Amino acid sequence: MRRTTAPFVPAALLLGAALGAQPKPTVTPADFAQWEVPGAPRISPRGDWTALPISRLNDDNEVRLIGGPRDTTIVVPFGSPVTFGASNEWVGMLIGMSTAERERLTKEKKPIRNSVQLRNLANGQVITEAEVSGFTFSANGRYAALTRYPAEGKQVSDVVVYDLARGTRLTFSSVREHTWADAAGAGGALLALAIDGDGSSGHSVQLYDAAGNSLRVLENGGAPYRALAWRRQSLEFAALRGVVDKAFRDTAYVVLNWRDVTATAAPRTLDGSKATGFPAGVRIAEHRRPSWSRDGQVLFFGTRPRLTVADAIKKSAEKVSDVEIWHTNDVRMFAQQKVQEAQDLRSTLLAAWRADDRVVPVGTDLNEQSAALESGRWATEIDRKPYPWEWKFGRNVQDVYAVNLETGARSKVLERVRHYYGGDPTGTKLAWSDGRDYWVVDLASGKRTNLTASVTRGGKADFVDHDDDHPTDIPHIFPIVAWSKQGDALLVNDTHDVWRLAADGSAATRLTNGAREQVAHRLVSAAGFNASVVDRAVDLSAPQYFALTGRQTKQSGYARLNADGTVQRLLLIDAGHSGFVRADSANVVAFLRQRYDTSPNVFVGADPASAKAVTATNPQQSKFAWGKVELMNFRSTINVPLQALLYYPANYDPAKKYPLIVYTYERLTQGLHGYIAPNNRNYYNATVFSQEGYFVLMPDIVFRPREPGIGTKYAVEPAVRTLIAKGLVDAKRVGHVGHSQGGYEAAYLATHSNLFQTTIVGSGITDMISFAGQLHWSGGTAEFDHWETGQFRMQVAPWEDMKAMLDNSPLARVHQMQAKSMLIEIGSDDGTVDPRQGSLFYNYARRAGKHVVMLTYPGEGHGLTKRENQRDYQTRILEWFGHYLKGEPAAKWITNGQTALERRAILDANK
Repeated sequence: MRRTTAPFVPAALLLGAALGAQPKPTVTPADFAQWEVPGAPRISPRGDWTALPISRLNDDNEVRLIGGPRDTTIVVPFGSPVTFGASNEWVGMLIGMSTAERERLTKEKKPIRNSVQLRNLANGQVITEAEVSGFTFSANGRYAALTRYPAEGKQVSDVVVYDLARGTRLTFSSVREHTWADAAGAGGALLALAIDGDGSSGHSVQLYDAAGNSLRVLENGGAPYRALAWRRQSLEFAALRGVVDKAFRDTAYVVLNWRDVTATAAPRTLDGSKATGFPAGVRIAEHRRPSWSRDGQVLFFGTRPRLTVADAIKKSAEKVSDVEIWHTNDVRMFAQQKVQEAQDLRSTLLAAWRADDRVVPVGTDLNEQSAALESGRWATEIDRKPYPWEWKFGRNVQDVYAVNLETGARSKVLERVRHYYGGDPTGTKLAWSDGRDYWVVDLASGKRTNLTASVTRGGKADFVDHDDDHPTDIPHIFPIVAWSKQGDALLVNDTHDVWRLAADGSAATRLTNGAREQVAHRLVSAAGFNASVVDRAVDLSAPQYFALTGRQTKQSGYARLNADGTVQRLLLIDAGHSGFVRADSANVVAFLRQRYDTSPNVFVGADPASAKAVTATNPQQSKFAWGKVELMNFRSTINVPLQALLYYPANYDPAKKYPLIVYTYERLTQGLHGYIAPNNRNYYNATVFSQEGYFVLMPDIVFRPREPGIGTKYAVEPAVRTLIAKGLVDAKRVGHVGHSQGGYEAAYLATHSNLFQTTIVGSGITDMISFAGQLHWSGGTAEFDHWETGQFRMQVAPWEDMKAMLDNSPLARVHQMQAKSMLIEIGSDDGTVDPRQGSLFYNYARRAGKHVVMLTYPGEGHGLTKRENQRDYQTRILEWFGHYLKGEPAAKWITNGQTALERRAILDANK
């Protein structure tokens, strides 16, 4: 007979169970610094190492390197960002310093400079170099080039090249720029350097062969070299050489092109002052780096009009005015031109240098965008000039011109297009959407092909983004995903699925089947949207991954498109997933997984289904009480089904009714599974509110044209009433907070709804009429596009529907404000929402006898950036809600304010 033994249970635990579980302590500001916030993971080429950046509230940040044959974790304090070398052995990162050290250096007026750490993951060797601003690995990963900080007032630096295997270093001085070739030839370690010097031959462009430890001067002279460029996966190289001419105020350049930089042949040269057919009155400019067509037969460069000494503006004998002339015909307002001044000074006109030495101009306007297509046969330029009214007021459309690089002929191929995507990987076709269908045009024949007519006309597919409720004359579409690698198909999204559209219009095929379960499928690309069309092209013959999101459930995960065309669901669970990366040379993936109650961790494996957690961040969370979040379904006042996030208080007691904080900003339920670390610099922090004993409600808001405030009320009021009906919250203790657009929503509901005891308005718009005509000062643009077709969705000019302007304006009913109190926050230098929106409402409310307090943070913008101001604002939010929603004693500033002298005394005492 087998003997069994009863488990031993300590008496203290039995007593605790009898009396009921003791609640865990809540998180206080003193605990916040313990929390880690993981960043996006990176993975080594063979997938055996993962790098995870970690940030903390106190800026004691670090990088964790996880992996290796022993599942090692290496912690590098203050490291980031991380770059793995192609050899898989080496990893590098810049190393910062603690907040205390930065503050000390700032106080002593000393420069704050990073160092670099290069680490061998195979043997643990570490190379550290101080005062390094950046670094790059060679193509083979065996060498590293470290850029030191330039001396004060200089633009050249020392560059230190390490032979990582040998541990030797070589220093190059007076380097203006440098770049590694990405080709495997010559040992995969060719470094080009532009050296600035003095005298008739002091400037040079040099080639360092790190594998052979040899240095060769490719060319030298008395003018600088700029814009070094390697042709992709090639030993072809180009640079620009300056030409000194005292008749001009600018510097012209000559293009130098080495077909094989390892050979001794002299480069091809293009001198605009001597070349036949070169446009008159322009120079080759340094602001555009040379680039090539895929076959290398065309080299592209940039030009700018010349600035002669004779044309220079003469200095006036009298002091001149600094007046600014703003004209109604300015498409870009004067303020926007000032913001974009540096960009304007660096813009260029695209030109093509063919293998037969002919030059073909492409760009005609410095303010328009030109693009070189991959084939080397065509280039494009957009033209917005025919549509000045549209570009002034947010209806952006454009014409597209194609330039034949063989004949130089220029022709308009597209007219009044809004959803323009550009060229395909073969450089022979352009793609766009008319808001319903997707099209391509063949540039050689001019033939236009509708790729989706067969499915949209019969109702089999709908590519309009119906969730985008901004008013528009051309329907919104989902962004085009990518071209296929061969250019024979365009990949696009509908609400749930990814489609393959044959470029000849022969078939439109749904690759995924997400509509059946309302699960959105989105292709996970290794290349960013700003990458070249070739880098973004998708090889459908190789496995591809999709990110999955349940549109109603908010579940997420991944699926794989196999080479045979089948889609295999790998993962779909109640968690959030992000940061998906794939190893370059191994079948390994990595990603982050998180929930509101589970800190983000990195999972690594052969595929998402088999991936295992390799990190365990924020273990201290288990010691504290933690709330939970759930989806709440409700219907708007106009019967639209909506959802809301509902965060529960930490240590929730179902026998109690709690105060409620409502936070709004359009749609928010996609954040269901986001982990929110407690933080007093993130002042609207749901976890902090939960720890303070509040329910937090974040309802989705949908809009109709001309109803930004009314639409907010239609959504938020029924969400609050639905929650009150559940018996969870006290209807007399409901507060509202929002920022920017959410600040407007908070101000509107404070004056149009009786549900809120108090409201906090952060950097919000309060007066529809005055704000419509104001500027977005940070970008220098007019508010009318934001007003009519952007977030405010007003659709028409104010005078066309003044009733709608008044019906949606918080200020119009300030005298009838129904919330018993309001706290307003503004940054005095806010360039997004004019801070006078806050002071205007404050002044009106003061006149109307309403209880309004305004916090003004000098020198701050649309969001507070100084840590002391971030902490201060959150503290005051908690004190405000604590008094008005929990009945806590009011802080003195709430009841009495604070005089200027009192504030000055506090600041003086803390100098």
